[in-house]
Amino acid sequence: MKRFFSVIVIVAFGLGCNNGATNESSNLVALEPIPLTYEFDFKCVESPEFIGEFLGVHIAEGGFSGLTFIPGTDLEFYAVTDRGPNTSLTTYLGEKGGMLFPFPDYSQKIVRLKWTDEGLQVLAVHSILGEDGEPICGFPAERSLEEGAETAYLDLKGTQPDSRSWKFDLEGITLDANGDFWLADEYRPAVLHVDGKSFRIKQVFSAEKDERPVFKLINPDFAKRQPNRGFEGVAITPEGKVLAILQSPLNTPELKDSLPNRLIRILHLNPTTGETKVFGYEASEGIHDPKIGDLVAINEYEFLIIEHGKDSLGKVARIIRLDLEHATDISQIHFNMGSSFETLKNNSKAQFQGIILAQKSLVLDLIEAGFNSDFGKPEGLSIVDVSTLAVVNDNDFGIDKINDQGELILNNQPSCIYLFRFNQPIFQ
Repeated sequence: MKRFFSVIVIVAFGLGCNNGATNESSNLVALEPIPLTYEFDFKCVESPEFIGEFLGVHIAEGGFSGLTFIPGTDLEFYAVTDRGPNTSLTTYLGEKGGMLFPFPDYSQKIVRLKWTDEGLQVLAVHSILGEDGEPICGFPAERSLEEGAETAYLDLKGTQPDSRSWKFDLEGITLDANGDFWLADEYRPAVLHVDGKSFRIKQVFSAEKDERPVFKLINPDFAKRQPNRGFEGVAITPEGKVLAILQSPLNTPELKDSLPNRLIRILHLNPTTGETKVFGYEASEGIHDPKIGDLVAINEYEFLIIEHGKDSLGKVARIIRLDLEHATDISQIHFNMGSSFETLKNNSKAQFQGIILAQKSLVLDLIEAGFNSDFGKPEGLSIVDVSTLAVVNDNDFGIDKINDQGELILNNQPSCIYLFRFNQPIFQ
């Protein structure tokens, strides 16, 4: 179904600074409102590529979890699929953390898409390869004794797959000036540098140590991420710096305190020297279990992110502008008595310690603007030009769940790109 809208929105420009305020939270700051007219439309993949059949159900390609516009093209994009068709077996097997992966040979894809009047056209599909040329897979790479760790099964009998070397859950994609890809991995977490022609991994900047030469260790604090909530978005700045943002706060004791921790870490990486910095961002107050959907660079200091979750009124999905120009590199701070950055829990306590977080302002409420949250989470964000933004949903390959009768239930969600065309530039 195709629809077209023209509505009026309010966009907040500039920095969302608190200027030393002592409020409990740095909510999105209400700056001088500027009324903007924008046009909204969306296109979906009409006939996605067939992956296979399981329990009599046909499964098609999807699971787009990152999006990047291809410069110089007429609305062509690259999307990256996540770890492949999967669903929880907790209800059926009664085993916490059991995950069904019905297609063990599935390899994550980089998919080239074109926006046309008829829908989203699939131009090319490329499997991502390890350094050895073998396709990567999405089987869980969590440490087996870790709280919340997952176990992969191939069927409802609990058959486990053979061991695989290259296991990733890819959640973000961007292009550098050389045409190579940079991908965000949720598992370790890690940032992958992938050759733009061969689709082979050239380098992995990982928060977990790995003896393979292609792996380079970055700040190991990121390895304390909640299981399967590592890097959710990746961006390249004009000068070639790589930024990656966690999906959620680190899995530290503060996460479970009565006062929730809303502080999310952002990695700043110089891929040439390996030098890293770490910045902090506070997720918005009032959202239950807030998550980041993606990250895209405007310039060296300013970025857009998707923040989504649920509040008391239902689903929340927003595009938020971040400014890191004056943010504090928390990797250079030594906290007392072995405590961590997450102990601060929110912006006001960080300010009291002299720590400046990413400044933030609201750009667009996606659900009010027309994003259909019933089609899945908003997990890909890209800048087409200074007045056009694109968002893609993750449809989980059309899979809803395995019910307690062992039936595979589909959600019938398509994979769609949403375009928001503003009547004037939303940034310089």
